[in-house]
Amino acid sequence: MKASVIIPAYNSKERLYNSLLTLNEQECEEEFEVIVADNGSEDGTLSMLESFKAEFPLIFVRIEQNRGIAYGRNQAVRNARGEILIFHDSDMLAEKHLVAKHIKAHENEDSLVVCGMFWKRIYSFYYDRFEKEHKERLAKIYEDMPAKNKQALLTEKEVKDGSFQKKSFDLDTDFIDALKSILDEYGDDLAGYHLPWRFFITNNSSVKRRHVADIGLFDEGIVRYGFEDYDLGIRLHQAGLSFKLRRDIMSVHQEHPSNCASVDDIRTNIAYMCDKYNNIHSLGVHLAFNGPFNASLTNGIMEDIAKLLEYEKFEELLNLFLELLHVVKDRNLDPDWRQKSPRVTAKSFDLQHIKKLLVKAEKKLGVHDFANALYALIADLLYVDLR
Repeated sequence: MKASVIIPAYNSKERLYNSLLTLNEQECEEEFEVIVADNGSEDGTLSMLESFKAEFPLIFVRIEQNRGIAYGRNQAVRNARGEILIFHDSDMLAEKHLVAKHIKAHENEDSLVVCGMFWKRIYSFYYDRFEKEHKERLAKIYEDMPAKNKQALLTEKEVKDGSFQKKSFDLDTDFIDALKSILDEYGDDLAGYHLPWRFFITNNSSVKRRHVADIGLFDEGIVRYGFEDYDLGIRLHQAGLSFKLRRDIMSVHQEHPSNCASVDDIRTNIAYMCDKYNNIHSLGVHLAFNGPFNASLTNGIMEDIAKLLEYEKFEELLNLFLELLHVVKDRNLDPDWRQKSPRVTAKSFDLQHIKKLLVKAEKKLGVHDFANALYALIADLLYVDLR
């Protein structure tokens, strides 16, 4: 078995059906299987899977209670036989060469993570629970606004023949704009970019199964919505794998009401990630989620951090940087952070010693981006100007 397509599903029967239809239409000479982890669905997903006429080996794992998407994905991975894992969510529509292109990308690349295009969106169904922005966009598309819950907005023919792509559009958010600007600067090979795991979105990505097994699968401690893919991507990156974006590997997300229960989900997961990667070798995690610097400067800081890590005498600088990024996290996530005991103060470190050490590091290693960032954080958070 060459590849296993991993799909977690939760109450997405109609979108999953469409997704499986597009996988039925794959033009791929290699054998592949599809494994669906039904994560406690209550909408008839299981009966749909039992009756679906698949053109590939279809395996489904029923999980009686939803224990989070990481747990669901792991149950699917544990049942996988493929050399390559292709992550593809239940609400994704695959263009007809998606599986073949993912497989081909790994032919001569043993330690590669392939990130397909993930920012295309489409309306395949109307939902009463759509958020305001979705209803406003739909009103611009349709003269007669859809009114029936789960009313189909695509025909089965459009799904099967691939013409659904003509109705797709780019997701327009600050998050996507930021990632596109990184691609503009560093290219789709992400050469010289030190946080490539930011492109590891598990609705359209692939990696060899043994690499995922080697690092321990998805972290099942991440139960709330999101970030389990980033966590796996971080560990794959730290294990030495390279990342590449492939715009030609196309998958389109079927829009639906958000699975994110509240902004508290995001806050909880960011705090979890910062606690998990609470060391100077994982400063990129803190910079990505909390850093107040633009993408280009952040990348320059990461280059400087790599230089500093080679010298034990500069670890004091890196530890202070880590502590200050924790303070930024607290400020970003906790509205009452000022009323609580401060994590660090100007007395927590010998700042004059820090200044001398930083001057030495700049002269010896040329770590100007890191130095400017540390000076700025000290001034902003500790109210001390060391320049």
